[in-house]
Amino acid sequence: MKTWNVDCEGRFLGTVDEQSEELARCAALSKFALTAEEADALDEKGLPILGIAPDWDFSVTPA
Repeated sequence: MKTWNVDCEGRFLGTVDEQSEELARCAALSKFALTAEEADALDEKGLPILGIAPDWDFSVTPA
């Protein structure tokens, strides 16, 4: 099991533990995904969107 860093839109979101990059991407979505409504609500309040909104690019890299 490896630890992977998750970054989205230039922000570090946290880590996930998985065996491969493909599984780490799935785990990252499971842990950090936001609905469009959640992302819009945060944006409207002027709060940072700390998650993976729909259609946003994100990456996982070995920690």
